[in-house]
Amino acid sequence: MTLLRAERVTLGYGKHPVVHEVSLDIVAGGVGLIGESGSGKTTLARAFLGLLTPMSGNIWYGDQTLKKADMRKFRKDVQPVFQAEALDPRMRIGASVAEALPRRDRARVGELLEQVGLDPSLAARRPHQLSGGQRQRVVIARALAVGPRLLVLDEPTSALDVTVQARILDLLAGLDTERLLITHNLAVVERLCRTSHVLFAGRIVESGPTAGLLARPAHPYTRALRDAVPRLGGPPPVASGRTEAVPAATGCPYRLRCPLAVPACERPPALRDLDGRRVACHRAEDVLGQVTAPSGR
Repeated sequence: MTLLRAERVTLGYGKHPVVHEVSLDIVAGGVGLIGESGSGKTTLARAFLGLLTPMSGNIWYGDQTLKKADMRKFRKDVQPVFQAEALDPRMRIGASVAEALPRRDRARVGELLEQVGLDPSLAARRPHQLSGGQRQRVVIARALAVGPRLLVLDEPTSALDVTVQARILDLLAGLDTERLLITHNLAVVERLCRTSHVLFAGRIVESGPTAGLLARPAHPYTRALRDAVPRLGGPPPVASGRTEAVPAATGCPYRLRCPLAVPACERPPALRDLDGRRVACHRAEDVLGQVTAPSGR
């Protein structure tokens, strides 16, 4: 079942669009939004949370647009999980978690903390008295307090060390709640998301099952993101194309950085079906033909 859907959504700040006619569904099994900083991931997540109104297109919540939806029900169904710094430093942990609970259910604070692997006694402490990993678990507990159907996770592990990241990922993977994950960490999206969408300069350039998309990318940008990940025992990552080049204003936005660009790339590519995914690239067949799954995965 699709809980949220973007339909040809354009988003921006002021009159400047930064996300361009994006369409995607939030479906079962977890959905990832992948891309470098500035690709439009967080802006799109803000629209899914009802924090940003589209310049054009619609966000659908079930069979209603978000503009016409019952927002009380929406806030219960869809909860954000931001980084741990979102906690109010003046509030004790118990009070922060209890904010979302009806007064009669405040006794559930301890249960929620236990659910995310924390000692209920931590409810008496303030955020600065907890570690980064503990604070991130508190943020998750607060989101779970209303029993959401979907968690919108914006880089939930980026500020954590590797061992704490592993514990948070285990927790998120074990929750009986759907996920929309915004990240540039391919290992995290592979762990938590069955489907992924790759964004570049506010446009989806590749979409499909996460495992296949990362094993055999069909877009040069997806391949560049994958090949930039260091792997134990493997060769050092090598930048693909001109990483400093800005997105092209016409044609394919990636063409100024793309090592495979040809004159045809001066025309904007449309998303098309290819090898079990959708890809916006004139040379997608060539990319598929020259990539193999990396060793050490």
